[in-house]
Amino acid sequence: MTASHVPDSQQSTGQGLCTLAAGATHSLRPRAAMQLRVFSGRAWVTLDDGPHGWREGAGDLVLRAGQSLCVAPGWHAVVEPLGHQALQYQWHGLGAVQPACRPVADMGLGACRA
Repeated sequence: MTASHVPDSQQSTGQGLCTLAAGATHSLRPRAAMQLRVFSGRAWVTLDDGPHGWREGAGDLVLRAGQSLCVAPGWHAVVEPLGHQALQYQWHGLGAVQPACRPVADMGLGACRA
């Protein structure tokens, strides 16, 4: 498994796609509300509220192509491809045009409606 941290500079409102090979991970720590949107492949996402914390809503979930997840400031998301296929995703700020968020059942998290 190859791990990498996505620096704060990539937590802007940039619209680029990130490609993650099977077996690799990215660590995402937003300072502002961000959206993780999967374009191809499946993402295994582990959420918690920081290096020493835990709160209701922390845990694992799977996102498929076309699905999105809002990640609140202060939370920590680790994303990796599920299976042998590479993952393509976009990580961008919600900015002033924030999509409506609704709770994800049994997770207590915000999932963005596409």
